[in-house]
Amino acid sequence: METQPVVVFEKTIGGTTYIVEYAVSDCAKETAYDKVKKLILNDTESYQNVKAS
Repeated sequence: METQPVVVFEKTIGGTTYIVEYAVSDCAKETAYDKVKKLILNDTESYQNVKAS
């Protein structure tokens, strides 16, 4: 099994710092776009639930 290189970078947008780490997988079932979209939507739903409480 060949190990894939991992890439890490840091990006600050406004007051939030994002640290992104990624590696390419031959057996992935979803794209990076789909993963990030799901993370953003889940976080938005959590925020709305807390705000409504």
